[in-house]
Amino acid sequence: MIQFLLNDRLITERELDPNLTVLNYLRGQQQRRGTKEGCASGDCGACTVTLGKVVDGEMQYQAVNSCLTLVSSLQGKQLITVEDLKQGRELHSVQQAMVDCHGSQCGYCTPGFVMSLFTLQKNSVGWDRHQAEQALAGNLCRCTGYRPI
Repeated sequence: MIQFLLNDRLITERELDPNLTVLNYLRGQQQRRGTKEGCASGDCGACTVTLGKVVDGEMQYQAVNSCLTLVSSLQGKQLITVEDLKQGRELHSVQQAMVDCHGSQCGYCTPGFVMSLFTLQKNSVGWDRHQAEQALAGNLCRCTGYRPI
């Protein structure tokens, strides 16, 4: 049995395939299809999600490739997906920046870029262009939309 938070909802799973990835769990069992499978080998970042865990009494966040992460590793953590960012009709500031700067072309890679930047924002009060580029180092855009991103 494992327990974790899917955004702010407690999930208890009693019987799972030990080889089930977070990506396949989200898309298949939770019907959350915003997280995309691009390469299935952790190279493109389309499947990026955010994991939160308590370290020394404080929440720390990490962007991870859901295609490589097993659901069993979620025990005691918080899983945040791109579907969790929008609050009502308001886009998250990272999502709004992607819209405002025309940072999406076909949109396939966009959720991964958004989640990488969201994670950076969760971990940092202020950040600069260099830190943003570092946070996005694992994300690829096949449409070559890097300039607006």
